[in-house]
Amino acid sequence: MTDFHRNIFYYYRGAEQPDQTLDRQLENNTTKALINTLEYCDCKVVIAFLRSLGIRTTKPIKFELQKKTIGKGKIKTRAQRLLLGILPSAANKEDTNKQDTNICSGVETQVRVDSCPDAWIYGDDFVVLIESKVTGPLEKNQMRLHFQKLEMGGRKPRYTELSWAEVHQLFHRLLPGLRDKDKLIVEQFTKYLEANSMAGFVGFEQEVFDYFVTHDDEDSRRWVRDAVASFADEVKGRMQAFDSFYEDCDKGVLRLQDEECWVGFGPANREYRNLAHQTITLGAYSLEVFVNVELKPAIERLRRKIRTDRAAFRKIVAGLEPFTLQLEERIPSQPRRFDYKRIASIDSYCLKRPNSELGRQGFSYVEETLEKIPLPYLSVRRRFLRDRVLKLCQKDQGRSLVAEVVNTMQEFHKLVDFINMPE
Repeated sequence: MTDFHRNIFYYYRGAEQPDQTLDRQLENNTTKALINTLEYCDCKVVIAFLRSLGIRTTKPIKFELQKKTIGKGKIKTRAQRLLLGILPSAANKEDTNKQDTNICSGVETQVRVDSCPDAWIYGDDFVVLIESKVTGPLEKNQMRLHFQKLEMGGRKPRYTELSWAEVHQLFHRLLPGLRDKDKLIVEQFTKYLEANSMAGFVGFEQEVFDYFVTHDDEDSRRWVRDAVASFADEVKGRMQAFDSFYEDCDKGVLRLQDEECWVGFGPANREYRNLAHQTITLGAYSLEVFVNVELKPAIERLRRKIRTDRAAFRKIVAGLEPFTLQLEERIPSQPRRFDYKRIASIDSYCLKRPNSELGRQGFSYVEETLEKIPLPYLSVRRRFLRDRVLKLCQKDQGRSLVAEVVNTMQEFHKLVDFINMPE
């Protein structure tokens, strides 16, 4: 983590509140950062933000933080009323929607408790009530009470949700059109969201790769882990839409001296480990995507598939180039722990023509070795070198990298599906 990121991380932190949890402090500080950005920039920034929410207005625009109400008169006379929930991620938006398709209805009339919104934005013809979360979904009853505050004079308010990543994207899109003070404030806000892992995936920086050489400190480790986690979430979302097999992603524990950070993709509850699945690793020099056939149930599936349809196995693997096919032996060292011995690393050039002499020899060696070794581990890998990863990330905040990785995984799924398909 660079000094710049450390400075931004603490930029919006307020005085410590002994009666608040760390999450609550971060929630308040993040909402305050949003409102400060909207209030102290030129009005075109807040007007663009409101327009993205479907609200058309002109100045003057006013702001309030942590206030139970702005007054019934100011609410009742506004034609445009919106309850906005801001959540830590798109997954939380889904969770909220699954809880209740109409989260803002059905408040008990006997309920006498009041609610205190995180912020208000209002003008002559609109009012927006904001409730934000930095962990977990919105609380249903709290949102219903907020909704009641806006429900006056027979007019129903609208309700919408954003993730902090979507807020980040909105402000990042505004940056090219901003100058001087406005550009500085918006940049600080977007960097604040990035430093607190609330911006979604915005690309890998050189320092992420450098960490695996320097192993700087605990703060850097968490920063790297969060960057890989946000990248994995982006990939998972797209792979879920591609095939239901990619139900979840298992994010490995990144210990301070680990040489790489890994994420496994497949069925939830770690069931993927007993199947052929896909893994992504990030280390000092590259990002790798690979089909992972490691534990004994997955290896036995692979062995049976080769025995029954050797030609199909060869055809699928040959069609995946470029790749490196890697064979290792798992050697028990302690209970439930293994050492890994590299047996072979074969470039796709040797296997891309399975009916040639070179192809037949290469595949025969792989297939015979899989039968001979008691605990083999096979992987088919594609490597994205560090410089290419950084170039793709600089192009468009990592969207091109996500697209290339997802394309690779969709291609590699042919082998995953072949191995896992019921016999």
